[in-house]
This record gives sequence, C-alpha cells and structure tokens, in this order.
Amino acid sequence: MPAAVLSATNLHLLSRYPIFTAAKTVWGYEIQATASIVPDQPLDPERVNVGAAVIAGDYIGLNTILARNKKMLLSYTREQLQNQIPYAFPAQSSAILISPDFQNDPDLLPALRQMAKDGHTIALEWNAGVTPLPLLMELADVICLGTPDMAEELSKIPLTAKTVIVRNVTTREEVERLQSLGISLFQGRFFKTAEIIPGKKLSSHQNSRLQILRIIEAESPDLDQLARTIQADVSLSYRLLTYLNSPTFGFMRKIDSIRQAITLLGWINVRNWLRAVLLADIAQGEEQTELLHLSLRRGKFLEQTVAGHDYWDFKPDEMFLLGMFSLLDAILGIPMADALAFLPLNDAQKKALRGESTTEYMPLLTLMLAFEDQGENAPDRILMDLNLERKTMQRLHREAGAWASSILEIGQGA
Repeated sequence: MPAAVLSATNLHLLSRYPIFTAAKTVWGYEIQATASIVPDQPLDPERVNVGAAVIAGDYIGLNTILARNKKMLLSYTREQLQNQIPYAFPAQSSAILISPDFQNDPDLLPALRQMAKDGHTIALEWNAGVTPLPLLMELADVICLGTPDMAEELSKIPLTAKTVIVRNVTTREEVERLQSLGISLFQGRFFKTAEIIPGKKLSSHQNSRLQILRIIEAESPDLDQLARTIQADVSLSYRLLTYLNSPTFGFMRKIDSIRQAITLLGWINVRNWLRAVLLADIAQGEEQTELLHLSLRRGKFLEQTVAGHDYWDFKPDEMFLLGMFSLLDAILGIPMADALAFLPLNDAQKKALRGESTTEYMPLLTLMLAFEDQGENAPDRILMDLNLERKTMQRLHREAGAWASSILEIGQGA
C-alpha cells in the first residue's frame, strides 16, 4: 500500500477538521496546522500559512475535497488577501477566514468585495473585543465561534442572512442546544460519539463486508480461499484489479486474477487495501466517511508509534487494528460489544475498544485521543509518562493523517 509521498515538493501536512450540518452532512473542512514533516527542515517564510501550503499543492486530500464540492475554510496573510490569492481555488469551494487582525483594515475591502462578488465565501473569526468594519460585516456570509460558550455572543452579532459555525462541540446534546439557538454548522469531537440506534440491524451488504474483514484478520488466512471470496464479489474484484493495473504500480503485464494480485503485491499490502475499502463500504453517509478517515488515521498513528519505539513489545499490526476498529460502533450505529462480535480480537483488545481502563493498551489510546482532541498541544505529562518526544509524535500524527487521506483517495479512485 503506497503511503503518502514525502518529498521536497511535499513538505507540509495539514490537518482537516470536518464541519457538519445538523443533518450530519459535511459542509466543508477547516484546514489548519501546516508544518514540515522533514526533521529539522526550516519552513520557507513565504509558506508558513495554511493558504499558501494548500495552493502550492502540498495538502494531501485536496483533490477529494474539491471533487466532493465541499468548502475549504482557509486563513491567509494580509498580502495574500490583497493579491486575491484565494482565486487559486474554485469559488464554490473557497471559504476565506478573516482574522480579527484584518477586520478593521479598509484597504482589504476592495479585494474582499470582488472575491465575494465572484462567489467566494467570506467568513469572520469572531472576537468579542473586535468590531468589524460595517462593510465587511455586509460581505461576510459566515461567522465562526471558537466554543459553544461563545453562543451568548449571538445577541451582539447582526446575523441577518449569516451562517454560524461553532467549534469545539463535544456532545450531540450540545449540537441540539446550539441548533435551538439558530446555529446550523458544527465542528468538534461530537461526531465521534456512537449514536446507537435501538433495534438496528446491519444490512446484508454490511454483514458481508464484516465477514470478509473477519477472514482477512485471521492469524493464518487461507489465501486461496480469500482469493475465491474476493473473486466472487464483483465490486471488490473489479476495484482491486483496476487499482493494480493503474500506472501507480507499472506492472509489465496485465493482472487478471485475484490470486495473481495477492502474489505480486503481497498479502500485507492487499490486506491494507482491503481494510480501507471494506470499511468504506460499511460506512453509510458523510458522517461515517469522516469516522472512517479518523479510524485509519488512528490505526496508522498507533502502528507507527509502536514500530518506532518498541513500546511494551506490542505488535504494530495489532495496534493498527485497535485504531482502525476504535470507532466501529459509531460507524455502524450499534453498541461496541455487538460490533466486536464480528472481529477476531483477543480479550485485551476487546476490553480496550470497550474503553476499559484496566487494559495495558490504555496509555497509548489516551495519547491518541490527546493528540486528536488537543492537537499538537497534547499534555506534556502524557508524553513524559510514555517517554516519548513531542516533535516525533507530532510528525507521526501528521503523517498518519496524510496517509489516511491518500488511502481513501486511492480507494475511491479505484
């Protein structure tokens, strides 16, 4: 499975944060946290902001966002706004986040007015201590609040025909409360909480995908039986053969059988591809697609953490499974205990996925959640307890996000 290419022309990895509607569709993504993934490589001063890195083509996952016609909420420098750099993106995908630092700058108004006229979305980062220019308030379509507590600011904001995004929403109950106040867009970890649907039955399609997952995770899988299982699934076999016959691999002769594919590509690579594709098939809806992206990122982050530190003799592959399956209850809408019945995991792994604190896996899962919810400001205490170096873990977390995006792009394109 090819990972994200780390090259001199692709030095920046960015974090994407989905923004959901109350109907659980994805309105767009806020793109943040540009940083070099090459150790000790200084950032080019002209490319230290998010907008420049994305425009330069350094954001893995950009093509998927554009193809799905989702908004990209991006910040820019003052000079880039004056020079109308956001025109590098299609207007329907461009949401320009204006910092409070620029909201009283009349010199920016002509450029912003023109971009708004041409279909770009103007968004204001709300700060109670700053009153934007009246003309800028007229241009703005979106107001961004940093936390749910800031919703009390709504009474002070002229909200006529404006959309409000609230960040750091942690529970679905908060979504409902904010929705009652007229807020329509939400960002935060609320979507990771499983919403159990009483009496829900899995579809035959989901069941078949879970059965294949069970087969490929067996300790010693029968590759001939697996090849026959995949061959019997028209959709899977077509996508795998199309994927392997693409220019990505450059095989000299056409691959026309699943057994041949497993032999040439190797079982581990085929299994990684199947994991991503099978989970993608199980996921139904945009919220589940974001959960899938996060699941793959978790798996890769835990896998690489263990591989690089020989942590407690855990196996990288089992840590990948823990991360990948950690949101299966939210993806399926059933209790985790029911979801685990489909998976060939040991008792300790199942305890970890049920959130039991007594398991030996809990310290690493706590680290994973800290990076996920607090970004690169994950508490030093957790890193010190595990004897891990912050910069290394920041790099691994960024690389895991890029890997997840690249895998999903490959899976969707196959």
